[in-house]
Amino acid sequence: MEKKVKILLTGSEGNLGFSIKDKLKNFKNIILANKKKLNFNNLNSINNFLNKNKPDIIINTAAYTNVDGAEKNKNICYKVNALAPKKIADWSYKNNSYFIHFSTDYVFDGKKKTPWNEKDKPKPLNFYGKSKYDGEKFIINSKCKFILLRVAWLYSDRKNNFPQKIIKKILEEDKIYVIKDQIGTPNHVEFISEITIKVLKKIIKNFDIKSNIFHVSLKGQTSYYNWAKKIKIKLKNNNCKILPVSHKKFKTIAKRPLNSVFSCNSLEKFLKIKIPNWEKVFKKKANIIIKNSN
Repeated sequence: MEKKVKILLTGSEGNLGFSIKDKLKNFKNIILANKKKLNFNNLNSINNFLNKNKPDIIINTAAYTNVDGAEKNKNICYKVNALAPKKIADWSYKNNSYFIHFSTDYVFDGKKKTPWNEKDKPKPLNFYGKSKYDGEKFIINSKCKFILLRVAWLYSDRKNNFPQKIIKKILEEDKIYVIKDQIGTPNHVEFISEITIKVLKKIIKNFDIKSNIFHVSLKGQTSYYNWAKKIKIKLKNNNCKILPVSHKKFKTIAKRPLNSVFSCNSLEKFLKIKIPNWEKVFKKKANIIIKNSN
């Protein structure tokens, strides 16, 4: 079946896209599109690219993810996160293609005390969240076949994510302050890409599978402060003090949700899997992250 299906992956050089690209090696007919090949800033080029390549399934990992930058660069952010997905969704509907798109915890305001589920009403706190939520609505309204995967607190071995930033600070400073009252679930991109492939295989098996939104997350939760402490333990023999601080002490241009924890019950039922705890995954990845930070 895979031989007959042409799959397009956008944002193939980004953190998540790079990981999914690696998992797609066993598939035939893969089209990889980085920013140079398919630039979402140029909306007119999207239809031309899709008409030329005619993918059966589109996996879109391309996004404008600079949350503070989004408040200053609203035009670019909205193009990439909302208008470009709209173009892809409209094309998908007309051409009977399936659209897998990634969204974010930032569509929520973070005020709920329990984990967010797919039925909770989005209410973004910042422009980045608004752009991603509008992208979701455009896709749903297009009536194309879609799976929306919301993800949160992504990190990888590859780029300057939270763990790498904390490692650098721990090694260079005597004392650091880390936010104690923002909670979420650290999700390694490899876990997200493995889930994406499982979703992809289900679509290939049944192209008429019902459109849906799923929260993709490992189990458990932590704060940035507690995560930083776990990173310090992995570094061993370090005298840097990690001190907890309220988010109110960190002035950022854009507001962040305080609770980004997802319920992934729907995803577990859909894929018939048991999702592991985030700490189990982090323990496996910590040494690689530390090595790559040097």
